[in-house]
Formats: sequence, structure tokens, C-alpha cells
Amino acid sequence: MIRFEFRVTSWALVALIALASFGCKNEEKPQQPKDLPDLNEQARPYVTTENTKVRAGPGQQFRAIAEIGRDAKVTVVGRDGDWVLIVSKKGNAPGFVEMATVRPSAASDAKEALNPQLDGKYEALTNTQVRSGPGLHYPVVADIPKGTKLNVVEEDNGWLKVESKRGNKPGYVEANMAKPVSAR
Repeated sequence: MIRFEFRVTSWALVALIALASFGCKNEEKPQQPKDLPDLNEQARPYVTTENTKVRAGPGQQFRAIAEIGRDAKVTVVGRDGDWVLIVSKKGNAPGFVEMATVRPSAASDAKEALNPQLDGKYEALTNTQVRSGPGLHYPVVADIPKGTKLNVVEEDNGWLKVESKRGNKPGYVEANMAKPVSAR
């Protein structure tokens, strides 16, 4: 009896190995780089629904590499579980944000997120700083007082790109530190 069970077990093991080796081979060839999906074709516009941290990987256990404010436009290229991968068109490192903190962007959201006026005029809501790039890690290039008029030329992930009135390079102000000024 023991001998028969051993033979059945051995035979089953041999069949399993043969099946795994020969019968289940995937006949697909490895993908060539040119056959991989183009991320530009997969890129979709989204808008953040709250302030959120961009993480180095898809989970809370990964370090935060940036913070994005509410109503910021982001470009999503894929997802991993409950996290979406966002990429920057400005050269910032890609990262992950929780799926619950973004929503698909309608064509009109680009305008709504910035609330642009025809002339791009904004006003500083409080004393704030102008930075050389769109983030807190960029150096401060100027301090501006509350009420300063700003000429906004674009928005970048919760930061307003502003032109200098003195001919200096453009700078960035946090979007929540300024409001559109209605044309009078």
C-alpha cells in the first residue's frame, strides 16, 4: 500500500513538472521597447480634491517627495492599487498620490483650477514669498506684501507663475496665497 501511494505521488510529481515545463509555456515573445505603451498616450488630466503628499512609491510607507495643494492640475499615467502615478511636465520627479485625492479633469477644469481673469491679474492675500520654482524647496527670490498685484502667466501644481514688473525672471507664488482680481 505504501509503495502504491509513493508511485502515484511520484507519477503526479513528474506529470506536474512536465506540465509546468512543457505544457504551460507562454509562447509570447518578450516585448521590444518600441512595443511598450507610450506614456504620453496614457496620460490623463486630473485635479486634486485636497492637499496631498506625493510619495516615492504606492503607499504610506514610502517617503513624501512633494506636497500638492487642492485644485492642482496633475497628469496621471497609471495606477497601482489605490494609488495613481503622476508625472511632471516641468521636470519634477514622478510620484504617487492616493486615488481618493484626485478626480478626472474636465476640459473646463484647466480654467476653473486657476480661475483666470482675461488679463491674469491677481492679488496677494497675505504677506508671502516668491520662489524661483513651483515648490517650497526652491529658493525665495522676493518677499511681497499683502495686496501686491501679480500678473499670472500659468499654474503649476498649486503654484502660480508670476511675471516680474521689474524685468526679472518669473517666480512662483503658492496659489492659495493669491486671488483673482476682477476687471473693473
